[in-house]
Amino acid sequence: MSLTQGFCPKCGAPSENGELCGKCRVKDTVWVDIADRAECIVCPTCGSIKTAGIWSDVAVDKEELGQNLVNSVINFHKDVEEIQKDIRIIDTSSNRSLATVHVMGNLYGIALEETKKVKLVWAREQCDRCCRIAGSYYEGVIQVRASGRKPTQFELRRAAEIAYQVEDQLQEAGDRLSFVSSIDETKDGIDIVFSSQTIGASISHDICGALGGSFTTHPKLVGQKAGINIYRVTYSLRLPRFSRGDIIKHGREYFQILRQTKDTLFVRDLATGQSRAFREDENDPLLGNIHDTETGVVIYKDAGLLGFLNLKTEATEEIAERSWLDTREGDTILFVRDGETLVLVGRDEDQEDFEAIAPECIE
Repeated sequence: MSLTQGFCPKCGAPSENGELCGKCRVKDTVWVDIADRAECIVCPTCGSIKTAGIWSDVAVDKEELGQNLVNSVINFHKDVEEIQKDIRIIDTSSNRSLATVHVMGNLYGIALEETKKVKLVWAREQCDRCCRIAGSYYEGVIQVRASGRKPTQFELRRAAEIAYQVEDQLQEAGDRLSFVSSIDETKDGIDIVFSSQTIGASISHDICGALGGSFTTHPKLVGQKAGINIYRVTYSLRLPRFSRGDIIKHGREYFQILRQTKDTLFVRDLATGQSRAFREDENDPLLGNIHDTETGVVIYKDAGLLGFLNLKTEATEEIAERSWLDTREGDTILFVRDGETLVLVGRDEDQEDFEAIAPECIE
């Protein structure tokens, strides 16, 4: 056995296998490094954070953000165990805070602790997205129109909802620079102004998927940046000539449109109440819309006919009964005219149910 085995060669204290003891190893080791200062760049408009030159959206309050910031400037030696931290932060001004950091740990069997002050600097800088929004930046516009008619209020409202839904989806996926700049109503429809071709294409596809129709793109060269051509694209989106709730005649039968795709109509057969689908025929006449019908109050039922009082003309008329509607005396009925033929399309009380299923009908 050597004379040094079992003793620290530096201080002579007992040591396993003659190595440096814990106290001597700690003296030569920086067990924790805490920076004097930490800086966080925050967008004053949207609250996003800039880290290593990259902006990201965060959903934390200032207290939690401060804790995270302080933690980012505390670095422990890899052998430190049983780490404990206590961080207390006070604001000293609108853009400065002071953190008192107390840390404890165990290194090579030696209990250690240290207290230090860290200055937090809250720098403010407008993020890339807010800069674009403030500067009215855009890369294109979607012109939502309808073929041979004006879009209904339902269609315009739904198109706007789809635009903002796509924006939310892209933002949640991390595409911060894809957003809806504005939605402007015109005499013929709405214009959806967007910031990137990614969101422009997605919105156009989703609107056509929900409401039918099609679109074409029309790029226009507006300049160059770093030798790359910059285009703004107009999406000319045309909704079909029929809209949700329209009453049409197809062949010899009458139908109410529930939803549609590019060339297919999904309808309710007004004779049976059943759902059907068929290809759109440009010769099918439009008789009206479920929200713009004549109304009457049922007075009697007789041999498959309903006698009713026309609430507009106060005249008594008759119309063919539809068994699927289960119409009773006193009910308010809705009907449209096809020349001399009256077409029963529903009951007034059923329209709340029709509105309730609107989201399902158009997805």
